[in-house]
Amino acid sequence: MVEKEGKPICAGFIYLTNSDAVLLEWIVSDPEYRENDRKDALELLITGAEAACKEIGKKHMFTIGRNRHLIDIHKNLGWTVDPDSSHEIIKNI
Repeated sequence: MVEKEGKPICAGFIYLTNSDAVLLEWIVSDPEYRENDRKDALELLITGAEAACKEIGKKHMFTIGRNRHLIDIHKNLGWTVDPDSSHEIIKNI
């Protein structure tokens, strides 16, 4: 979570696996927070997650998203974004 002056700006979750990969998911942010500060906070959140994962020996990070702004932030931080759309495949059993 990234906060400024005690106010939460954004948060996300790192799901660890028994492999060299992790899943970075459920990134959320306060839509009413100033846009530029929110972008900086999201970058800090993602780079902080990268550093934490690297520190514990993980080699790969994966995330899923459709929010254009968040995708652009990932691109700017050097993440590879697949140009082809993916689909969530769900079955209730």
